[in-house]
Amino acid sequence: MNKTLVLTLIVLSQFFGTSLWFSSNAILPEIANAHHLESNNLLANLTIATQLGFIIGSLFYALLNIADRFYANRIFSISIVLAALINSAILWPDLNFTFVFLCKFGTGFFLAGVYPVGMKIAAHFFPKTVSNALGVLVGALVLGTAFPYFTASFNVNLPWTTVILTSSALAVLGGILMMFLNTPPKENIQKINLNIIPLLFKNKKFKAACYGYFGHMWELYTFWAFVPLLIIAYKTHHNLNINNSLWTFIVISSGTIGCVIAGKIAIKKETYKITKIALAISTLCCLLCPLSFFLPSYLFMIYLLIWGISVVADSPLLSTLINKNSLENYNGTALTLSTSIGFFITIVSIYLFNYLLNFINIEYIFISLAIGPLFGILSLGKKSLS
Repeated sequence: MNKTLVLTLIVLSQFFGTSLWFSSNAILPEIANAHHLESNNLLANLTIATQLGFIIGSLFYALLNIADRFYANRIFSISIVLAALINSAILWPDLNFTFVFLCKFGTGFFLAGVYPVGMKIAAHFFPKTVSNALGVLVGALVLGTAFPYFTASFNVNLPWTTVILTSSALAVLGGILMMFLNTPPKENIQKINLNIIPLLFKNKKFKAACYGYFGHMWELYTFWAFVPLLIIAYKTHHNLNINNSLWTFIVISSGTIGCVIAGKIAIKKETYKITKIALAISTLCCLLCPLSFFLPSYLFMIYLLIWGISVVADSPLLSTLINKNSLENYNGTALTLSTSIGFFITIVSIYLFNYLLNFINIEYIFISLAIGPLFGILSLGKKSLS
C-alpha cells in the first residue's frame, strides 16, 4: 500500500477516535443541563472523568502488554468502537451523575487503545521516518484539540446530541479504516510478560526519554487549559476588544506546525537535539510570561505563537525516542505506559495551577510550568538518545 495513503489512514483513524475526547469536552455544560445534573465542581469532575479513564486504561493496556500481544490495528479498532458505544450511551434520557461520569470514564479508558496504539502502528509502517510520521499524527490531534475554540469564535452552537452522534459515528469509521492495515507481522507478536515494565526502566536511554516526556507533559496540557484565561487577563489589562476564542484557536493550533516541522527536521538532524531546542524555547516562554503583559498586542500574539509551536513540537520527538529506546517488539507497551504516567502528571499540574490562581496573578503562575521542560532538558542529558 502507498505510504502516503497509509499515513493518511492512520491520521484519519486517530483523529476520528480522539474526536470523542475533545468534542465532548466542549459540550459538557449542555450534557449536564440535559440530564439536570447538579453537584459541586460538576464540570471539573466530568472533565477529569475522561482523563482518569484514559490514565487507568493506558496502565491496564501497558501492564497486560495488550498492544504487543495482538494485531495492533485490531486492538485499535475494537477499542475505538467500544469507546464510541460508551460515548453514545450519554444520549439516554434522564441519566444520573454516576452514570454520566462512568460513560466519560469508559470512553477515556478505551481511548487508551487508540492514541498510543496508533503511534505504535505509525512506527511500524515508518521505521526510518518515525519522527515525521508521529509529527503529522500528533499535529492532527493538536488541530482537533483547538477546533472547538474555532467553532466557539463564530458562535456555532450545534445541538449536543448531534455532536455526540457525529463524533461516535466518525470514531466507528476510524475503526473500520484501521482494519485495512495489518500490523505487526505475526512473528513480532509477543506473549504476556509482566516483568516488561521493570525491564524497560532498566534501560537508561528509555528512562531518560520518558523523564523528558514527563517534563513536557507537566507544561503542555496546563498551557492549553489556561491560555484562554491568560489572553483574557491580557485583554483586561490593556482594555482591548479581541476575540478570545479565535486567539486561543490560533495559539493552540499553531502547535500543528511545530509538530510537522520538528518531525521533518528530526529525520536529518538528531531527534535528541531538536527535542532539547523545543524544550528550551518553551522554558524561556514560561519564564518570560510576566513580561509579556508589557508588550503591544501584535508582539504578545507573536510571543504566544512561538510558545504554542514550541510547547508541543517536542511531543512527537519524545515519543520517537521512547519508541526507539524501548525493548524490541514491546514499543506498544512502552508508548502506552509513558502516556499513562504523562497524563497523570497533567492532572497534578492543572490542579496545582488552578489552586495558585486563588493567590497569584495568572501571568506569574505560568513561570511554574518551566519546571517541566527544564526537568526534561536535564533528564535528556548531554549524550544522544537518537
